[in-house]
Amino acid sequence: LISLFCNMENKERRQTLLQETGNFLVDIAKLVLGGVILAGIMQYETIDQTALFIVGSIVVVTCFCIGLAFIVYSKPKK
Repeated sequence: LISLFCNMENKERRQTLLQETGNFLVDIAKLVLGGVILAGIMQYETIDQTALFIVGSIVVVTCFCIGLAFIVYSKPKK
């Protein structure tokens, strides 16, 4: 996926695209975290709390790490 962005002709466009994608993924991680917390507080009987927190944690950590990697990768190299 990153190699797709590397082949773009315009370096500034690539940096902006990676930066915005990284910000989007970090925002998704925050929203999922909020959803997991709210669903945990409501305590519906049909929701398995353990599965909710495990799957939610995996999604949050994955989105956050990939988002940060995109943000770091979008910075110009010195």
